[in-house]
Amino acid sequence: MKIGIITMHKVLNYGSALQAFALQRKISELGYESEIIDYIFPPHKKTRITLQSVIDNVFVFLRAVVMGFPKKKKERRFQEFYDAFYRLSPQSYNAEKIIQDVPKYDVYMTGSDQVWNPRYIGTDTNFLLSFAPQDKPKISYASSFATSSIPEGSKKFYEKYLKEYSCISVRESTGSFLVQDVAGKKSMVCCDPVFLLNRDQWDTVAEKARKRNEDKYILVYALYYMFDPYPELLQIIDNVQKTLGYKVLYLDGRKEDAFRPNSSVLKAEGPSEFVSLVKNAELVITSSFHGVAFSLIYERPLMAIVRKEDKTDSRIPSLLKIAGAEKSLVAYDSNLKLSRVELYHLRNDSTCLTQYIESSIDYLNNSLNNLKYNKNIIE
Repeated sequence: MKIGIITMHKVLNYGSALQAFALQRKISELGYESEIIDYIFPPHKKTRITLQSVIDNVFVFLRAVVMGFPKKKKERRFQEFYDAFYRLSPQSYNAEKIIQDVPKYDVYMTGSDQVWNPRYIGTDTNFLLSFAPQDKPKISYASSFATSSIPEGSKKFYEKYLKEYSCISVRESTGSFLVQDVAGKKSMVCCDPVFLLNRDQWDTVAEKARKRNEDKYILVYALYYMFDPYPELLQIIDNVQKTLGYKVLYLDGRKEDAFRPNSSVLKAEGPSEFVSLVKNAELVITSSFHGVAFSLIYERPLMAIVRKEDKTDSRIPSLLKIAGAEKSLVAYDSNLKLSRVELYHLRNDSTCLTQYIESSIDYLNNSLNNLKYNKNIIE
């Protein structure tokens, strides 16, 4: 039985790349052959050339020259990761080609990450497996909506295609409510694929990272697409750095961060470097879901940065609740001050996730096994 997985595997994002690898690796360990369908997303957009766009591009190029072309280095390291760890479909696909020349598999799977986020996919229903043949089974593993609601204009196609799935698992409890509300189907909440692999397996990925000679450091990895934690976050960072006395590494940081005392900005890291950086950090400050996930895997002291009472994005609070690690939740504007002992007490025991991970692996194994014998595990 051969499985075709569609997920956001080539977005220039650490978590996207690592979760895609982890899911495929676990499926292989369970005894099944799989390929990640090389679906190019987001699609390349043609931009209108204007005088201002030319000026902007010249400025971007000159800045890249000064910085040593970090984006090119980053893209190269991501490609090296893809080459080393992915098994891809022989062909690449865009939204039109995948419908015209459907890749052939025995089972079609929507993988994890924000593949069902209406804000990202828009009207692209391929992540809902709309391209897959009607006579082939469809399943999902830990797919995320990353929202608590679906726009009214999108509900019809979510309902149509979710009803065609043999079995569904989602990554957050809010996703389970949405599947029930929109499609009237049951679903199971499963862990993100990165938790399907153990620490030793992730060490083999970290070993591929370029070597760096760093003393003890605090890792800061702040994202901006859900909310911008700056400038308030700087107060928390300053408090932590003053207490611990270590250098701060800003992963994909802002240019302003390079001028902060005892700090460096890292702009050219790949997925292997990401794992290594989290693994070896004295403390991690992050608003990234996968930054939180790998901090839990490696049991690093963690400050998970969120907005107070955020009803639109429950991904990080949901994960930390399951892990029994709510103490690591920190509002970005809290100006939290903790002692050295209190900061190191933010280290969380990953064994709290054991039952959650085991039940997720059981779901994945049972769903594939039952489909192999033409049975559905969720009616």
